[in-house]
Amino acid sequence: MEVKAWHFVEFGEFPVEEIDVDEVKDDALALLRRAKVERYETPHGTVLKLMDSYGNYIGKVVGGCSLDKLTIGSAYQTPFGIKVTLDCGETIVGWLYLEG
Repeated sequence: MEVKAWHFVEFGEFPVEEIDVDEVKDDALALLRRAKVERYETPHGTVLKLMDSYGNYIGKVVGGCSLDKLTIGSAYQTPFGIKVTLDCGETIVGWLYLEG
């Protein structure tokens, strides 16, 4: 059975296909370890902006969970690349786009 979800963006909607997490887990965790992090404090809590080695925005994490405690919860193929969710325990706290 093919699983499809709809992801809404500013320019419309497009189908997103779920990918087996095991296929991208190692790459995603390696990218997360190499990511540059900018930390922001907002009235709603801490935000970690994730950037690649060129300074491109590749994801974010919200809340107080440290990067070393994050796991990959799910992965989706999008027109912009592979997007993975970052989980802290049972809670989704962020996302990350894999370098394409």
